Amino acid sequence: MIKLIIFFLFWSLYNDAKSHHKIYSPRVEEGRRSLEWRGHFNQDNRNDYNKNHHHVFETEYSWTNYWQSELEFHISDKSETPLDWEKTEFQNQLQIFDYKNFSGALYFSYNFVSQQDKPDEIEYKYLNEFNNEKYSLITNFIFEKGVGTGGSGSTSFDLSNQLMIKDYLETGINLGIIGFSEFGNLSSFNTMDQQEHLYGLQFETEFELNFFEYELSLAYLNGLTQASTNHMFLWNMELEFQ
Repeated sequence: MIKLIIFFLFWSLYNDAKSHHKIYSPRVEEGRRSLEWRGHFNQDNRNDYNKNHHHVFETEYSWTNYWQSELEFHISDKSETPLDWEKTEFQNQLQIFDYKNFSGALYFSYNFVSQQDKPDEIEYKYLNEFNNEKYSLITNFIFEKGVGTGGSGSTSFDLSNQLMIKDYLETGINLGIIGFSEFGNLSSFNTMDQQEHLYGLQFETEFELNFFEYELSLAYLNGLTQASTNHMFLWNMELEFQ
């Protein structure tokens, strides 16, 4: 496992992604602190998308058992802008339901966009989770709009889903299906061929590392429409401590 992690770290750093992709759990644990590195890498038959990659460096802290804050730094490598500091996000999450098999949360972030030709962004989400001893289903409903100079005033709508089998075959690995859909603006959805739909397989595991808990998640996504990236590889590495 350690060799796999080291290999993947070097592979993702030295390979030449559109948006970042993450499924947010609504559950908040008081006192939880973490450092995270995640990102994605594209394989596409179009030169403008092929080998693009995106990195997100994040720190988070749970102030109470229902309120969590996060700070994210986004760096992207595209054909026209290698290693561009794309934006900085400040996020807050408020858990509003907390039952044994069901939880929900509201999420808000303000994105300070560094690229001069693009406006800042505000993002709202509703996070939903159903789970039992064997399965978990998380859905994120995502609404985003540009603000300030250059903002269109339109609100986009995205949907993210994750269905996982816990401790698959008693291996200590969670295995399942993950997907991301971008429909366009709420006022007028894009036609199907212009929507982006990426779905595929993900596995995740966690283990103790000295005084820390280390979480690793890897996924492969396949584009289902013409506007989608052909193939995408995702990783999420998180170091959690109390």
